[in-house]
Amino acid sequence: MSKLHNLKKYLKEQAALIRATKKELKAYQKEHGGYDGGYYKTLSNLSRDYRHHHIAYSMLRGKPYEVIERPNTRIAPDMDFIKEIRDAYTEDVCISEA
Repeated sequence: MSKLHNLKKYLKEQAALIRATKKELKAYQKEHGGYDGGYYKTLSNLSRDYRHHHIAYSMLRGKPYEVIERPNTRIAPDMDFIKEIRDAYTEDVCISEA
């Protein structure tokens, strides 16, 4: 299995984990009158990690950043973190930088 395939698998697992965490948050809020129980922080961290991995995956497949996200995104991604992810998954991926 290629490293790029492993990255895609990781993204799918993270998406499932985010969905499950959202369900847990809603159930917790119903039981505790709207209190989040720390789930918002967990969701924020999971979402940030997923976003950066998704951007790196898309860039490895040849899409420029401008196509991946809207140009007027309020919070800019951490491009250093994205570069680290890309570097970790580029051993067997052929990338042409044009």
